[in-house]
Amino acid sequence: MRAAAALGDRAGFYDRGSMDPVLRTLLLERLGASDLDDEAKRVIEVAADSAAPAPTTNTSPPVWLKEVTVEGFRGIGRPATLKLDPSPGLTVVVGRNGSGKSSFAEGLELLMTGALKRWEKRPKAWSETWQCLHHTAPTTIAAQLQLEGGEVVTLDQQWPHGAPYGDASGRAQPAATLAQHGWDRDLPSFRPFLAYAELATMFDTLSSLYDALTPVLGLGDLDALAAQLAQTRLQLDGQRKAVTAERDQLLARLDPEDDRSALVGSAIGGRKPDLAQLEGLLEETPSYTEDLTLLRRLAALALPSDTDIRDAFQDLKGAERAHADASATDAARATNLAALLRQALAFKDPQRLTDDCPVCKTPDVLDEAWVAAAQEEAAQLEEEAQALTRANAQLAVARRRVESLLDGNALAAPHAARHLGLVDEELELARASEEELKASTAALRDLTQRAATELERKGAAWQELAGQLRGWLGRAKDVETAAATLKAIKDAEKWLKGATDELRRERFAPISQSAIANWQELRQGSSVDLHEITLKKVGKGGRADFDVRADDTEANALGVMSQGELLALSVSVFLPRAALEESPFRFAVIDDPVQAMDPAKVDGLAKVLHRAARTRQIIVFTHDDRLPEAIRRLRLDATMLHVDRRAQSSVDVQVSRSPVQRYLDGARGYAKPDRLPVEVQARVVPMFCRSAVEAAAANIVRRRAAQHGTDLTEADEQIAEARSLRETLALVLFGDAGRHGEVGAEIKRRYGDRPAALIAALNRGAHGNVLERETLAHLPDSTRSFIRDLETTAK
Repeated sequence: MRAAAALGDRAGFYDRGSMDPVLRTLLLERLGASDLDDEAKRVIEVAADSAAPAPTTNTSPPVWLKEVTVEGFRGIGRPATLKLDPSPGLTVVVGRNGSGKSSFAEGLELLMTGALKRWEKRPKAWSETWQCLHHTAPTTIAAQLQLEGGEVVTLDQQWPHGAPYGDASGRAQPAATLAQHGWDRDLPSFRPFLAYAELATMFDTLSSLYDALTPVLGLGDLDALAAQLAQTRLQLDGQRKAVTAERDQLLARLDPEDDRSALVGSAIGGRKPDLAQLEGLLEETPSYTEDLTLLRRLAALALPSDTDIRDAFQDLKGAERAHADASATDAARATNLAALLRQALAFKDPQRLTDDCPVCKTPDVLDEAWVAAAQEEAAQLEEEAQALTRANAQLAVARRRVESLLDGNALAAPHAARHLGLVDEELELARASEEELKASTAALRDLTQRAATELERKGAAWQELAGQLRGWLGRAKDVETAAATLKAIKDAEKWLKGATDELRRERFAPISQSAIANWQELRQGSSVDLHEITLKKVGKGGRADFDVRADDTEANALGVMSQGELLALSVSVFLPRAALEESPFRFAVIDDPVQAMDPAKVDGLAKVLHRAARTRQIIVFTHDDRLPEAIRRLRLDATMLHVDRRAQSSVDVQVSRSPVQRYLDGARGYAKPDRLPVEVQARVVPMFCRSAVEAAAANIVRRRAAQHGTDLTEADEQIAEARSLRETLALVLFGDAGRHGEVGAEIKRRYGDRPAALIAALNRGAHGNVLERETLAHLPDSTRSFIRDLETTAK
């Protein structure tokens, strides 16, 4: 069992408990039923045993997300809490860009994993402002996780203000809690987070999805087993190849006129070297005792020519002159003065024509003329300072060039020559000037000639060859002994590859089927049809292959799918992964999945998310109103939360209302007496009421398109192209924005004089015309009544 023993010597490749026990059992069952020979079987068994998990009854308990509290992180200043229902269901968290909504998702990810996936391999600038700029207290992130049965587990971590991203001083507490419940083991495989950055890069290459899914399937354990076998095989095969290459080099050095060389060639020149014959020959060859290594080193010294020496010293003289010229300027003063001017320029407020001096407080002296003069002077001073820096660098390079003319072997040559008896007294190597270095180099050339003569006198060639043959013989014996081991490991590798492919197909099949079902929902209006997804191991990595048809023609997924379609496909694959029973995380956090999706796919996304929420807690963050609008229009059950960010990064989370309701509530609030100055109130209230009517009209146009089975993209384009309130209402009343001139009369005919007067008042108020006080006070209620009538008749 030599192969198993060789592999056992390397069993430390694994940490105990790293292999999925179910996967190990399936692998060994297949091994027992295979026709692999006993030696190769034992190789697999030893590798699997080294990775066997320690006996344990601990399993990670299922967990739901109850709430997340963030303080001083990213876009959130004072503490803000996102409360959630820890049970299956869909929650959509809506907020404009910069509202702080994603800070909840990223804060939870940082708390649970210790890092943000989207900042991996990013420049440092991405993470420099990870703490909120408007918050000077410590950064704190806390989460309440609820176990099945009701027990609440709290994770929390605090970072000092000013701490760098990656500071782990407070990591011990959340890490210990995660480890206590076993969640730290599951996080790498079942990450419950999916940010837009991950969605967008999941299909950057065919290997990206493979890398994302392999940990979930537990196939990384099999890949690690294969890597262990490959590591051992490569070591043994590398030894074999190295011995063969060394033999070829030795054969090339044999002297055909020498009888001993001829005997060596006969022993090792055949297809299978006769190691016993070579060993006998070497036993008859005495070892040479003198130091041949030093002689060879002296005979092969690399020395510069006189031209090299002359050129190096000429460069040095030029660099010294340039340095002296640059040193004559006051470079240090120039550097400090330039820095002072740059600070003063940074102090000046670009929004003001003039500014006060920050030093002497003289008012209004920092004007545009001063800025131009200061910038010019700073640039000139910086150039003076840089001249000395360049001169210093050039001088250092020139000195190093002179110093490197004689390498370490050359500098050690006088001592070696004295040791070998080539000279009576050790030679001193003078290098201070060009003439001294040339003389020293000439003396070194004489030493190399003496060393070459001495090597020839001693007949060292054969002695050296015999010493190399002795070393090669020992290595060749090791390779001969390991030949059977190498064959068994190669056979084991081949079998393991086939078994892994089978297990990969079996384990991935449920995810693939669910992903394809999701795509059928999400593909709305797409010509791309997905038939199958397969994972394949390729070399050291792997890839995901997609059986994709574009208009019934086979195609490459990355080539024919738009960015929006790739995002939809990413979500299709992520949701089945999150729903695996092996995952203890019963929640999934998805940040901004709607970007680049057309309206039809947004409808499909809403349905897919709603279906996934039957068994999982799905939390989606988005700035795009199309997803909540689609959920409302499709009458899907979901909790809508709205995130709003105010001054000093104060973030508020409330149960979300529809855009129409938000505008109406805003108009009602601003219409109250003494809420705003009269002139501001006269502009703001009509604007909010008009926005409410436009939002209601847009909803009607989209709902009608969905009911009639027409293209939602076309409906969105019509809404976007409507340039006025009347054009938007014309889409509702006539289906044609071009008939905006008939809107007033049609509203009067359908709804009466008051709604017609309302539309006229909204247009006047929104364009700066002051409305009567009584009209302004009743505008929100009149608008609400008109919207109700419009929605009723539009159905």
